[in-house]
Amino acid sequence: MRYDVAVIGGGPSGAVAAAELARAGISTVLFERNLENVKPCGGAIPLGLIEEFAIPAELVEKKLSHMRARSPKGRVIEMNMPNGYVGMVRRERFDRYLRNEAGRAGATVIEALMKSIRPSPDGFLISTLNDKAEPVEARYIIGADGANSKTAGELGFPANELKVIAMQQRFRYTPAVERFSDIVEIWFDGEVSPDFYGWIFPKADHLAIGTGTEDNRHNIRALQKRFVEKIGIADQPYLDEAAKIPMKPRKSFSSQKAILVGDAAGLVTPANGEGIFFAMRSGKLGAEAMIGHIKEGSPLSNYETGFRRLYAPIFFGLEVLQAVYYRNDRLRESFVAICDDDDVQQITFDSYLYKKMVPAPWSTQMKIFSKNIYHLIKGR
Repeated sequence: MRYDVAVIGGGPSGAVAAAELARAGISTVLFERNLENVKPCGGAIPLGLIEEFAIPAELVEKKLSHMRARSPKGRVIEMNMPNGYVGMVRRERFDRYLRNEAGRAGATVIEALMKSIRPSPDGFLISTLNDKAEPVEARYIIGADGANSKTAGELGFPANELKVIAMQQRFRYTPAVERFSDIVEIWFDGEVSPDFYGWIFPKADHLAIGTGTEDNRHNIRALQKRFVEKIGIADQPYLDEAAKIPMKPRKSFSSQKAILVGDAAGLVTPANGEGIFFAMRSGKLGAEAMIGHIKEGSPLSNYETGFRRLYAPIFFGLEVLQAVYYRNDRLRESFVAICDDDDVQQITFDSYLYKKMVPAPWSTQMKIFSKNIYHLIKGR
């Protein structure tokens, strides 16, 4: 079979890209290695994403506007989001819905693992490990196959420079677990994660508890075990999940005939590890650039230029925050103390909901700057 575009990877970024292309009349094939795959993920999405992509209400299992930040010494900061909420989704249901949307839009969905990509006279020849699937020809490729993207390797993109290994466990609600059923908790604690954080995310019928650390630096299972112990849960999880997460955009994620989106492009923000929003936005922006290139001859590089223009300040700001405050427990203690400020909370949540840098009055900026300087000196 021959298509205009082959999308390799059926997570949120690939599914959104395939749907956008198909709706524009571009012949599209979407490869997903396992249609029943459960992606290890906290599953938190902002209100802005829910609105932009018209996510059905039944997929958003919890709408949480109350959260806690916990410091190494056990200080707890209560935080409320008056103008919106964090939506909690379950990735197996969420991803399936997005792939089905791509199929309904007209994309061909194939369950197969990509084996190789080779140049062809007018594009690429894609072979898979599915013996029943014939090689597919495509003029263009979108790589959406995660942090360890084989597509990126086959096409010669620069490597993902920094990866975090994240582990999450699911616990069924029992009296001991139920107390977390309506609140998000974030733990900034070196015993839980020496360079990231731990999370407690409630879903409809279970609690997701997880942590992360830079790949190959620490024992993720030992960190997760310690986290559950500190929370005080003796129940046994019914599911363990783990995955690598890229924490820095690749130096390049577009070329003349191919682009990378989502985790494959390294589009997960530092400090908070948020990936679903940027996966879906990159899938949409990448597809729009691909449509413009195919129909009007505009440069495919418009995708990467546009994404960086929109979101580079957010990535840079969060990278600085992580580099400054995640280095030791004294600095984490200071970071949680700053989170107690009402202006800090408002700016953070307003920016989070729609992923835009929200300006603050000069007096507020100076107050927050002064608090940062004070707590940085105290933390050291």
